[in-house]
Order: sequence, then structure tokens, then C-alpha cells
Amino acid sequence: MSHLPRRFHLQRTVDITGASGVGTVADGVQWADGRVTIRWRSAHPSTVQWDRLEDALAVHGHGGHTTIVWDDPEGEPLPDLYLGSPGCPHCPDGHTPPEHGQPWGAYLGSERDGDGQPIRIYVERSAGAHVAESDAEWVRHRLNQP
Repeated sequence: MSHLPRRFHLQRTVDITGASGVGTVADGVQWADGRVTIRWRSAHPSTVQWDRLEDALAVHGHGGHTTIVWDDPEGEPLPDLYLGSPGCPHCPDGHTPPEHGQPWGAYLGSERDGDGQPIRIYVERSAGAHVAESDAEWVRHRLNQP
């Protein structure tokens, strides 16, 4: 089972090459499939993609002088219902995952109970982006976690 993406940064204590300095030298994301994207902080920034985190550290770890500091806790597993969804016929990539792309919004509906209190919360993607059943399952999963 895959996990949600997880952010990190590279912390360097000694700059062996003299190219990137010390301290926080790059920001990164480990994607659900294990691939890694690193964006270097510098006067000439660049972005690099790696198949595995270990490969990135083999090149940029500088013998232990650069370490990974996780900015997010370990990602929770994606529910099977999302991983196996057939996708959206309107999206070329199957469907933008619910935790990426347009942000979500929530607002109270106009429906009221006998005391005039709201009884519905509507959740939607911003900018009028469409949603799929897999998005609804993802929201239900998040709302009903123990």
C-alpha cells in the first residue's frame, strides 16, 4: 500500500564542494510511490527527481554531512478504495488525487433544523473543479478515522 507524500529538507553541516553552503540547502518531497523530488536553495536553484531516497543521499549526502530532516510525520496509508479506483473519464491522468491539485473548501449549507441551526456542511474543490466518487470516499475516510 502506498503512503501520502511527505515533505523534508536537507540539512548540511559541512559543505565539502563549496557549492551550496551549510544549513538547510534543499527542500524535498517523497512521493507516494517512493520517488523523491529535491529543490535546491541557492542563487541558481534547480529541481532533481530521484527514483529512491537512498540514491539521492548517495550523491548528495556527502558522507553523512547532509541529513534528511522530515517536515511531515510519516504518511498514513492511502485507503485501498482510493488506490483501486477506476479513475475519472474526464481527467487524462485518471483523476487528480484528492490531496493534490486544487485546495478543498467547506461551508455551511442553508438547510436548518427546527431551532434554526445548520444541518449540512458542504465540501468541494476550489475554482469549481469537479470531484469523483474516489474523492468522496477519501473525505469519508478522513472524517471517520478513529
